This record gives sequence, C-alpha cells and structure tokens, in this order.
Amino acid sequence: MAAVPLVLLLTLILCSRTSAQNEHGADYIRSSQPPLLTYQELVTLGEQETIEPALGDKLNTLLTTPFVNNEAYFAGTKPLRPDLNGVGPSLRLVEWNIERGIEFDDIQSLLTDKQQFIAKVHSAAANGGSTAKADDQVLNAQMDVLQSADVLVLNELDWGMKRSDYRAVVKDLAKALKMNWAYGVEFVEVDPKVLGTQSFANVENESERKELEDLFSTDKTRLLGLHGTAILSRYPLRDVKLVPFKNQGYDWYNGEKKYGSIEAGKRKGASVVFGEAIVREVRRGGRTNLIATIDVPELPEGQVTIVATHLENRTTPKGRVKQADELLEMVRPIHNPVIIAGDMNTTGQDGSVMNVKSSLLKRANSPTFWATQGVKYATGVGLLMDVASFGFKTTKFQGDPTASGVPLMAPNPEQGFFKDLNDYHFDDGTRLDWRGDAELSVNGRNGTLGNSNERASKGFVTTFALPRTVSAVGKFRLDWILVKAYLKDDAGTADSYRFAPSFARTMNESNEALNPRLSDHAPISVDLPLTKPALAGSKK
Repeated sequence: MAAVPLVLLLTLILCSRTSAQNEHGADYIRSSQPPLLTYQELVTLGEQETIEPALGDKLNTLLTTPFVNNEAYFAGTKPLRPDLNGVGPSLRLVEWNIERGIEFDDIQSLLTDKQQFIAKVHSAAANGGSTAKADDQVLNAQMDVLQSADVLVLNELDWGMKRSDYRAVVKDLAKALKMNWAYGVEFVEVDPKVLGTQSFANVENESERKELEDLFSTDKTRLLGLHGTAILSRYPLRDVKLVPFKNQGYDWYNGEKKYGSIEAGKRKGASVVFGEAIVREVRRGGRTNLIATIDVPELPEGQVTIVATHLENRTTPKGRVKQADELLEMVRPIHNPVIIAGDMNTTGQDGSVMNVKSSLLKRANSPTFWATQGVKYATGVGLLMDVASFGFKTTKFQGDPTASGVPLMAPNPEQGFFKDLNDYHFDDGTRLDWRGDAELSVNGRNGTLGNSNERASKGFVTTFALPRTVSAVGKFRLDWILVKAYLKDDAGTADSYRFAPSFARTMNESNEALNPRLSDHAPISVDLPLTKPALAGSKK
C-alpha cells in the first residue's frame, strides 16, 4: 500500500469532525484538533535550531490551527444571559490569566462550587494556612459574577505539562463548567528542564542533586509541551481562527538559548549557572490571537466576535504598539460587535525582570522546593535591586498606564499604545468604547475606560502583583477588556450605548483568598446589555 502524503494525512485528521448547523446555516464543529507532537519530536525541536520540513510543517499546523469543541452545545448547554441590574439580559465576559492552571482544583472550585470554595477558605484561615482576610459577602458576590459568565477568555493554559499535572487544562475546565471551548497553542515548551533532559552535574551536593533529578524527571508518555490561550463559552463557537502576530517582540527560542549560554559563559559557580538555567524558557512559537464568533440573535447583526489575545512581555512598549496595531488591522473590517480581551502586559518597561520574578516559585515542578532551595539559586541581591528599580521607575503609571505623561520629565511609556487604540476607527465608523460613566461602574467612579475596566481612586484596580511586593511596587494593570459595539464619534446618543460595556469588576479578593493564590493575575469581568441600551450620559 502506498504511503499517504503528510499533507493529505493532516487534512484527513483535521477534517474528521462532526458539525451541526444553526438556524442561520452556520457550522458548529463538534470536535476538531491538529495533530500533537511526540516526545521525541519535542526533544528535536529543543535541540535543533534548523528542523526538517515535515516536522516544521507539523509545528506550524499546531501553531496556526485551533482546537475547537462544541460538545456542550450538542449536550444542550444554553447561555445564562444574567440580568443586568434591571436593564435586562446581558452577555457577561470574564478575562483571566490563570498562570498555567497550576492551582487547577481551586480555580475549578471557584468557578463551580461556592460552598466548597468558601469552606476551604475558612479551613485555611483557621489553620493558619491563609494570609488573606477574605470576606464571605465579597467572595459570594464575586463568585456569582464568575459562575454566571457566558464567555471566559483565559491566558496561560497548559496542556500536557508536568507543572500542571499533565492536564489538558482547557478541556478539564470546560468539562466541569459544561462549556464549549477553543484553544490556541501559543508556545511549544522545549526547554531541557521541561523535557527532563536538564543536566545537574554541576550540583556538588549529592542529595541535592538527586532531589533535582527527581524534581525535573518527566513522564515521556504524557508530556505534550503545550501552552496557550482559550475561549470557553456557553454560546457555541464557530469560525474559530488562530492567528499568530507577525510582529513578534521576542524570539523565545534563539533569544532564550543565547541568554543561557552568555550567562553560563561569563559567570562562575555552579549555583549561579544553574539558576540561569531555571529562569530560562526555551520555546517554539510566539504571541497569538484566538478569534471566534458567537451567535447573539438579540443584536442587529446577530453575532459577536471574541478576540483572545496575549501581547509580549519581553519587549518594549513600542513593540506592544506594533502588536496592537496589527490586531486592530486584523479586525478592522468586522461590522458586528467585537470584544478584545487578554493579558496585554502594559508594564511600561521590558518585562523580562518582572517575568522572572513573578513566576519563579511556580515555574519549576515543586513550589515547596523553591520555597526552601530555589531562591538561593535563582535570586540574589542583583535581581532584587533590578526589580526594585523597575518598580520605582514605573510606580506612577503601573496603576494607570493610560495616564498622560510629561515629556522628558515623566513620560508614560505606554501612552502610544493607548492613544492608538483610542484613535482607531473601524470600517463601519465605530470605535472602541473609551467611556467611563459613573452610572455604569460598580463603584460610582468615572474616567477613561471605566465602563469596561474597573477604576480605583487613582487609576485602575491592578490585576497583577509580583510575589512579596512592598506597598504598590510590583502591582500593575496588565489585563484589559476592550469593546467595539455601536459607538461612533458622538458618544452621547442612546444607540451608542447598545451593547456598551458596563459594571466592570476586578476580583482580587477571590484570587487571593487562598495561599498560594490561584494565579499571579486576578480575573476581570464586564457586562454587555443585549436588549436595550443603558442611557447613562445620554441626552437623547
């Protein structure tokens, strides 16, 4: 029998799916995914800079083909359409970077079982295992929001990684929530410590070396090395696309390999060299956009486009401007409402120092180990000074990266990013909703973007915090929800408030109710009324 060409084989696999048509004739795919990589293919991708065409094609397919699953729709799941403060039914969306899903069980409990989650919070507090003072009323209110959301946009989900117990995080979470889902691979993790090929020969202490070897050993039959972005939805998903940025602000393969070799070459001492290997992340892939359409019959066009994005942290603010501009051009022709949500890494600086510090304790496979041993390897006076300097330089804008800066004296590095977003007009004349009406906020505050992102007394409620931060240093607003609905240049008309973002929340209390916290990012939400506009600010 003749061998089946690879391209034909991939096509057959990708097309082996069941679909159903909705009332508009649009296809809802039941289940579809690209071929996964074998362990040996992962090792080859890690070791060889130039890879053979067949493996290169397979990698490219994985990075440009979304996983799509609408089993929940076929099982009868319907949107909840929560009532919006008497205005009427709404589309409620939550955005959350869940830090790989390492604290999966607690995240699942937060999203599905209020009684179980609060009982664990009480137990942890009674046993001294929690430093946060969580208020039951606040937790209940936030869980009501989280559990009634019809769309979840999630960043940083593992699939087949030891650090998250080899889970397919999106698949397991969607099953628990009875939601449809789409998943886009952002990175294929091929660092030696992820693959279990890291050498510890330089560690002189035998018992410590043995502990490290056990710590970084892997189950080759379960390791898939995927890390990406997801959309979970009670609405079925269609027209799902995975579109990597052309403007990649950082080369996570060559850049990380170069970083490791330079540091190893110029530094002496096994501990320091090993520490550099731990914070290194050799990956294939890059930042990407997962795009899906949901059918919403209450709206004139009958549909909404969801864009789940993740902008680069290891780049300058100008690098993120390029990615934002590319994203806007991608969705510019769309005439129906668009929701753009994700971790946009608006730190005001190159985020590499932040990245190292923020995920150090959870990047390895044992938080307990790093609490006792890893810090002496991977931190030091130099790193702490860098982080302190980084925080000091950005304190003015870390809570409000949209604020106006003062040229030369106090420039805002992210000002160009938000200016481009604010100035942008789509083909149908609409623009992103930049309004902030006190009547449409959860705390009576107004100001730029206040309808779609919760504002604080100064700036915005921050969504990200470095471990062991001092005061406000190390707390940032990195996660955003941006909405294009029916707003044009006249912001005061009633029509411009249809599907307008409302009652945005940032739920730090839920995220930090347990120790360790669920993620280094807090979930945020927004409500979008479906049937009639909220008339806040309208004179007509």
